[in-house]
Amino acid sequence: MAKLRELFGRRLEELLKKHKMKQCELADKLDIDPQSISRMIAGKHFPKEENIEKMITAFNIQPEELFTFSHVADDKELIADINRLISNAPSSKIRMAHKIITALFE
Repeated sequence: MAKLRELFGRRLEELLKKHKMKQCELADKLDIDPQSISRMIAGKHFPKEENIEKMITAFNIQPEELFTFSHVADDKELIADINRLISNAPSSKIRMAHKIITALFE
């Protein structure tokens, strides 16, 4: 269950950013303590059923979108995505990506 809480927390954080909503705003819409939202994002707490329904309404999304964890990929998928991005990039961005990657691994 801890894994699901962590995935859900990451998804909740994504939705807040996408909808330009602050944790306290979502907490108001759900009528819960803002720290509950923080605990959900941290993967320490999972929302009650009634709060899941309120989140769907607050974000104006379909229920399955709340549990779409497509952002989670294995290393091979991530490398393939990086290669795709780089292969389509202009030279200036490729050089910048090289500098960033080099700085990360040196």
